[in-house]
Amino acid sequence: MVMLLHLTKVELTMGFWQKAMISVACSPALRRMGEAVGRKTGLAAQFVSGSDGADHVARARELDGQGIRISSFYLGEYVTDPAQVTRTVTQLADLVPKLNEVGLDVHVSVDPSQLGYMQDPALLRNNAQKLAGMIGEIAAGRNDERCRRLMIDMEDFDMIDDTLELHDQLRDLGLPVAQTLQARLFRTEGDLIRKIDQGAMVRLVKGAMAPPASVAFTRRSDIDANYLKLADMMLSNRARETGFFPVFGSHHRELLGKIASLADARGWPRDAFEFEMLYGVNQPLQRDLVSRGYRLRLYAPFGEDWWAYAWRRVGENPRNLGLLLRSGFNR
Repeated sequence: MVMLLHLTKVELTMGFWQKAMISVACSPALRRMGEAVGRKTGLAAQFVSGSDGADHVARARELDGQGIRISSFYLGEYVTDPAQVTRTVTQLADLVPKLNEVGLDVHVSVDPSQLGYMQDPALLRNNAQKLAGMIGEIAAGRNDERCRRLMIDMEDFDMIDDTLELHDQLRDLGLPVAQTLQARLFRTEGDLIRKIDQGAMVRLVKGAMAPPASVAFTRRSDIDANYLKLADMMLSNRARETGFFPVFGSHHRELLGKIASLADARGWPRDAFEFEMLYGVNQPLQRDLVSRGYRLRLYAPFGEDWWAYAWRRVGENPRNLGLLLRSGFNR
């Protein structure tokens, strides 16, 4: 841990940092040690909304009372075990009606590997169609402003085309689906143009993967600049004409402030787009956005397999390392 704290003080490229944190996330030895500490100190609770579906729904209701929406994510990263795929689908299929029963958004985030990407394309499609179909049945005939979607997360660079194809397959079936895109990638501008033309819902994030410099921006300033450029496209007249729904995933106050000002200047109603943040990160900014009348959603994980998820958050932003460690050892 001392070594990791030291790493945040030296000048590292984001690519090196992210690769190091992915290694931490995937290390069985570090996982065993970290989870033992986490159980004793409450370390996992910083980023996780509940250990099971019931806890998650209870926490989601509390947040809803504060004007904060949630996107439910069942924990599990780099899923290669078929049994874990089955467990994920079962957990989410059980969660969807429970969220609806208490009047909450049925907004579920999934990684393609969680639904069978590593096993079989047909298994992935069937599982995604099952969950999106359940959400679609709930959404059918509803005219309220609740958002009901299956949000597809983006995993590794070599999965992008398959992930976008999955989105389009579900969309062509008339199912309520949305897509995450990453601002660090050169190709995202072209992908976003197509999603705007579709009138889709897109969550724009900076990105947790560590792709090579040949396909991605590597400097934080360049990533931020591209994020703002893409946000400008998402708030364009063309996007409004097609019914596109923008979602801006970031914890960067200055960046979100610029986007909020741009949306207001262009006449976008504050309920026509969303800001999204990670559960447990930057609560002061969360409260500020809600107090100003913006829609805020939290990416809210639940379950027991929190280790890889937490360290990928550190990979996204080295400053999260201090947050993660303080949250555990100060309890």
